[in-house]
Amino acid sequence: MKPYTTWVSILLLAGTLVSCGGGDSPSGPGNNGGGSVSTPGHFEESDAAVSLSGAWTPTDPNFAWSGGTAMESSAAGATATFTFTGTSVRWIGARNRASGIALVSVDGGPGKRVDLFARPNEIRTPIITFNGLTPGRHTLTIQVTGEKNENADSGSAVVVVDAFDVDAPIVSHLQETDPDVAYSGTWTQDPAAAWSGGGVASLPDPPFGGAKFTTTAGAKVTLTFRGTSITWQGGRGPDYGIASVQVDGGAPTDVDTYSPAQKYQDIVFKATGLADATHTLTIQATGQKNAASGGVKIVVDAFDVTTPGTRFQEEDPRITYTGKWTHDNINRVWSEGSSATSNVAGSRATFFFTGTSVSWIGCQKVSCSGVARIFLDGAFVKEVHNFRPEGIEAYQHTIFRADGLTNGPHTLVIEQQINGAYIVVDAFDVLP
Repeated sequence: MKPYTTWVSILLLAGTLVSCGGGDSPSGPGNNGGGSVSTPGHFEESDAAVSLSGAWTPTDPNFAWSGGTAMESSAAGATATFTFTGTSVRWIGARNRASGIALVSVDGGPGKRVDLFARPNEIRTPIITFNGLTPGRHTLTIQVTGEKNENADSGSAVVVVDAFDVDAPIVSHLQETDPDVAYSGTWTQDPAAAWSGGGVASLPDPPFGGAKFTTTAGAKVTLTFRGTSITWQGGRGPDYGIASVQVDGGAPTDVDTYSPAQKYQDIVFKATGLADATHTLTIQATGQKNAASGGVKIVVDAFDVTTPGTRFQEEDPRITYTGKWTHDNINRVWSEGSSATSNVAGSRATFFFTGTSVSWIGCQKVSCSGVARIFLDGAFVKEVHNFRPEGIEAYQHTIFRADGLTNGPHTLVIEQQINGAYIVVDAFDVLP
């Protein structure tokens, strides 16, 4: 088995693509003997409800896995099972250029092949969600096939089991380049592949992915978001400093990001229990540091915003496509790893849903600058221009949202208007 540390070193080489682009277990840490039944919440790979068989080894400790650890395998036949009680389950793992293919099933049903290859290096990331399960006890099974995408690194076919979410809300992983993020003061872009979204670029975009950092006291970043919880994903290291964090302008919280060892893609702050409304998260570099730190660096890598409802991925059978679409785009940090793209005028994506609110999750940037017309229940609603200037790149971004619908069946149509510029269908979010 090729260890995770080996493929991290390979991932640190940036590439260029010509395309559009933790918490503690509620039941506490257990062992891998398996057999216990979970309740809704977040569960680590070490929980007693998780059973591992075959050859599994710990992942690279330089990355901030959920709960601090994760397990990996590339041995064909190695299996992870998670027993839980709930109506939905989400596997949290990793995607990158060294990842392999897993066979995933619920309650012994038909297996779904999940290709974990992706060009950005994403850890602690949602891999697949199963919704609409009957209330009661279920078992999720992940089997390592030993196979890999033809584009994956030579010899690599790694599958990572990091955690599981039961009956979890929607999570949108927003990059530091999102248009809803505003910076003041001096910030520098680090495009390294160790950061979320790093190591890749899509022509004509320059390599803006990765993370931003500052060593300037008073430098500030503010994210405006709608959701019920927010996390700031950054980094920790031997030369990192202290930041002051505020939610909605409230009392500041000092966050010390010093660590004797470098940690990438780490959750350094989290706020929960927010109303489902618009909020702001503000991070300010204080210029202060832990006595043991050799510097005052503050890193902003990404943000996770949770919202109530259900997310339907772009390949859900409730979505139909007409015209010219490219599926399985894996070049960027898409929701659960892939998206559908079109640069042909007249192409349509039609989403059939039942609920009181719907959101189109997509992309806005230079190379995803298409114009879309939006229709709801057959009526034209608005035209959306997705161009954003260089330096702004929005992934898993809410392009359009409609609230206050009658609680019944509806259709949402996204129609491409121009040739040559891409629009992206990443997912749709629905509130009942």
